[in-house]
Amino acid sequence: MSLELLKTAFAKAPNCNGWSLQLLRITTSKRHGTRYESRQIELSPAENLGNLVADISKRYGDNDVGELKHYTSVTDYDGTADALTVYKLAPDNELIAEELVAFLAAIATPDVEVDPLDFNPQAYVLKGVIIIDEVETPLKMISMQRPFTILKNKYKFGIRGDRGVFEELSGKVLTLRPAIDVIILGSTVYFLTLAGETLFNMERSYKAICTKKVQMVQDCAIVTDAESFRAVAATGHNPRRFVSFDEGRLNKLKKAKSRMAMAKKFEIPLVGNQFDTSVDGVSEKIVKLLCKKGMVDPFEDLPVEVAGAKKWE
Repeated sequence: MSLELLKTAFAKAPNCNGWSLQLLRITTSKRHGTRYESRQIELSPAENLGNLVADISKRYGDNDVGELKHYTSVTDYDGTADALTVYKLAPDNELIAEELVAFLAAIATPDVEVDPLDFNPQAYVLKGVIIIDEVETPLKMISMQRPFTILKNKYKFGIRGDRGVFEELSGKVLTLRPAIDVIILGSTVYFLTLAGETLFNMERSYKAICTKKVQMVQDCAIVTDAESFRAVAATGHNPRRFVSFDEGRLNKLKKAKSRMAMAKKFEIPLVGNQFDTSVDGVSEKIVKLLCKKGMVDPFEDLPVEVAGAKKWE
């Protein structure tokens, strides 16, 4: 139903007459976190903004060629990167909660005076209100494509003297591509692409989650070499995997009998009743097991790696 909801939102977008357009600048630092600044702009003629919204609506919501047809489902964000899935997040999700508040505050009070050519935005935002089931529903569409293009080696035809020539174009040009990466419908955030992770600086968030969960594993004393496990868990794709960390699995692994069973099933060596993380590859297997990436093939009864897992229906 959520895909249908998004399709409805795109279909109704051109019916809104109150769209506003903002340029968005995002800065991040360890000291100050993520900061958002916005600059509201107007297009001339004014109907061009409506034309942009109509182009976006057709690109995504068209019954025959709309890009939403390429997605197979809407799923809670779990750190995987399936191009056929729209990921959704509640506003209180710890991965985005702080950044979302700052983002919404910035676009609620955009600047209208700073020179937009000096603003250096990384994205643009469309804000409007649509009617769904007779209820006014805020809709925000964010494109993470840089709005300004620097013209180089581009020319326009003109007349100079008695002959036609191509004259060089230079400077910045506002280029609003009808490509949307993030939608905020009501209060729910939807990622059409994983560029949404950049919008909310989610790398910082899932690394923080990783650190917290790894400490929980170490406190349970289920591995022989805690530092080796921590090092592996904090590198590569693993921090993202901890988004789908299952504390229930960890609680079960606190029991020696359960560890013995998992060690046998997933071919994980033990020292005594602890997983031997001094052996290459063992820490990686434990991460996958705790983060729902390790399952058992129902036919072969053999361990397999999966992109993600959800309840069977």
